[in-house]
Amino acid sequence: MRILISLTVLLIGVTGCAILTQLNQSVEEIPSSRLTCPSNPEFVDGNLETAGTFAVNGVVRKAYQVFDDKSRRITQAQRRYVTLVDGNRRTEAIIKLDAPTYVSYVEVYPASRRIPNFALMTTTDDPPRFDIAFERVSDKQHQDIEGLTPVRFSIQREILYLRMSADGIEDRQNSTRTPNSSVEIPLIGAEIREVKFFGVQQSL
Repeated sequence: MRILISLTVLLIGVTGCAILTQLNQSVEEIPSSRLTCPSNPEFVDGNLETAGTFAVNGVVRKAYQVFDDKSRRITQAQRRYVTLVDGNRRTEAIIKLDAPTYVSYVEVYPASRRIPNFALMTTTDDPPRFDIAFERVSDKQHQDIEGLTPVRFSIQREILYLRMSADGIEDRQNSTRTPNSSVEIPLIGAEIREVKFFGVQQSL
């Protein structure tokens, strides 16, 4: 009886490993011809020599202001260095597949040496509802991408849209000082050379 149980467990283990191996081998790159990104077509053009830039509209202002800890109104009580954003620090781009597809992972090929606070979300809704439809990708959520090495993000779900977001980068080389001694720093979008999708190809 013990021998039979042991053989059954062994058979299940071998079968499971074989299935996992087969699935792993069947993961292939999804052709770029199936992907569109209207705001940044360079992200999915299949050409690593081109790069697209996240659109950003914002300026960072840094200055000393005087605050009262109780009323929070400007007084002569205390000076603090504050940072404000005029516009929006956040940038985003949306990639659409030609049909709902199970995606195992995506690879992001940076062109900027730093992409701050990068995050991914997905949905199968068409058209997507931006308030509730997108589901977060937990892998490396809101982490900085450092360097030019491609970064892999685990998706493991069926998707139709991939929403990418990142903070704008402070362009400190082009900062200016205003007459009231505050500093204005323009925000620029990070650059990406390519976003590649990989999924499990179903056998007929």
